[in-house]
Amino acid sequence: MDSIITTPRLKLTLITSAERGTKEFEWLHESRCNEKATWWRVVYAVHMLVNPTTDTGSEPAEYRNETTRFVGVVNLASSDANRLQLPEHLILPNPATTTPTLSTEISYLFLPVAWGKGCATESVTAVFEACKRARAFWVPFANVYVRAIVNRENPASLRVMGKTGMVERGVYEWSGEPIFLAGEWTVRSTLHIFGRLLVGDGDVD
Repeated sequence: MDSIITTPRLKLTLITSAERGTKEFEWLHESRCNEKATWWRVVYAVHMLVNPTTDTGSEPAEYRNETTRFVGVVNLASSDANRLQLPEHLILPNPATTTPTLSTEISYLFLPVAWGKGCATESVTAVFEACKRARAFWVPFANVYVRAIVNRENPASLRVMGKTGMVERGVYEWSGEPIFLAGEWTVRSTLHIFGRLLVGDGDVD
């Protein structure tokens, strides 16, 4: 996977470790301690370019010295089948496929300073494109399927799904033990399930 991804406005840094005292640890601490942004795990740290430009030039991103501000994280990880029990048709469109398929889940969180500025759409799109370029990373899987679970009370993320090529597979009414979600405790939620084939051309989409 690309260690750094850049867009005209953002710089995404792949996090492979977060030892205490490192900048990676500080990024995770800042995102996790913000009560309005609590979410899940991390793959890329997202920084907003202070002086964004559409002309990035030919110099590799990791060698350019733009001033940036940490604004959030994006995570793409293997789906945990034990985390949320969903009906089979919401897990994979074609569960009977014989093509080796890795099921993943995209998630993200952003600090309030980045809300309403299109950072989620820009970041998710960049991560998806990086995944497509890194075919060797996914071996031995021929296909990589990505899903997203979005709360009905999060219309901004519902819009992000439509802008990043995600297809709504259905709606799931969840209820259970109290969980902390989007700044408050809840025991029930209406969840919109999205998905798409991210890598490969098999028969899962």
